[in-house]
Amino acid sequence: MIKILFVEDDESCAYAVQGGLELFDVYDIRHAYNGKEALKIYNEFCPDVVVSDVEMPIMDGFEFASAIRSQDKDVVLLLATGLVTPKNVERGYALGIDEYVKKPYIASELHLRIQAILSRSSESKGAKENVDNKNRRSIGYYYILDIDKKTLFYNDNTIQKLTPREADLLMLLFENKNQLVERVDILNQLWNKDDPVFSSRSLDVFVSKLRTYLSKDSSIVLENVRSKGLRLLVPCI
Repeated sequence: MIKILFVEDDESCAYAVQGGLELFDVYDIRHAYNGKEALKIYNEFCPDVVVSDVEMPIMDGFEFASAIRSQDKDVVLLLATGLVTPKNVERGYALGIDEYVKKPYIASELHLRIQAILSRSSESKGAKENVDNKNRRSIGYYYILDIDKKTLFYNDNTIQKLTPREADLLMLLFENKNQLVERVDILNQLWNKDDPVFSSRSLDVFVSKLRTYLSKDSSIVLENVRSKGLRLLVPCI
């Protein structure tokens, strides 16, 4: 599924376009009404594509695009506006957007534009989840987890050999990055179900170890959500 963050303050337009895109059955879509709200969703959702209106309250599309490009140079970024003036076009492309979409537009037009851009960039980042090679995952700005070797690298230098369970726990949290993973689910997948008290305490020890291993990158936070579970917070890169 291609993850799209759709930013549009006009509720009827948002409803029509999002509904139309969902009919293609290839998109996972999150919607925001303004740039400020969209930034929060962006950091949690890590989309492949961002489609944003320009004329919005609180934070307009240009401010939002600038904020996105300051932290992510690769996400596909489209701006939609009914005011496609030379000045606005120049400003948008100077911020690093990929394309303008002139309003009004329909979902099928947006679908074709998105597919064309992703096709052109397929050798780089058609979808962020496939950026890393088969056996490696980039975590944060500086770490790489080699799944087969169960080794954590920092700036291409070996930083830590992991035990199988440490590697499995880190991979489970990374596959669900920026989302809550409930303790019960972690314990059921990775620990002995016959001794839940011991398993829970053991999990806490492993969490402490992973925090130490990942401490060189301040952008990574392994958060313990009290009585609920764990959340690995990593930047969208």
